[in-house]
Amino acid sequence: MNNNAPVRASGGGRKRKTTVQHKSSLTRINPPAELVGPHAVKMWKQQSKVLIDRGTFEVEDAPLLQAYCNAFQRMLDADIEINAQGLTVPTADGSTKMNPVINAHSKYAQQFSRFGSLLGLDPLTRLRMMGSEGGSGDGDEGNEFDGY
Repeated sequence: MNNNAPVRASGGGRKRKTTVQHKSSLTRINPPAELVGPHAVKMWKQQSKVLIDRGTFEVEDAPLLQAYCNAFQRMLDADIEINAQGLTVPTADGSTKMNPVINAHSKYAQQFSRFGSLLGLDPLTRLRMMGSEGGSGDGDEGNEFDGY
């Protein structure tokens, strides 16, 4: 038996970073009429440009980006309403209860976060999509377990 070659577990070791540049078939996409407000339109213009420049946006992603932008607009609208009404509102019997708009705000914030993650617009998902190894880069030759 030849003992010169190290024995490695299958799948062991660090995966090599492969950078395949994908180019989006789009260069620009206009905001749809279904966006619910000016902040949604502005968000569409900003994020569609980012996604197209990255090469990660295609026409079939447009409904997801639309939902992302509308969730952002509705979250901001809920903020405005909460600031105007306060965190609590009076009830019919004279007591107070939590403003129901807070629940709507929470729902829109969750949608915004989820849709953004699906599009790769949050830092963690972006790192995963870009194949980050978390190491020092080009000079990284592996770790201490690569020989096993």
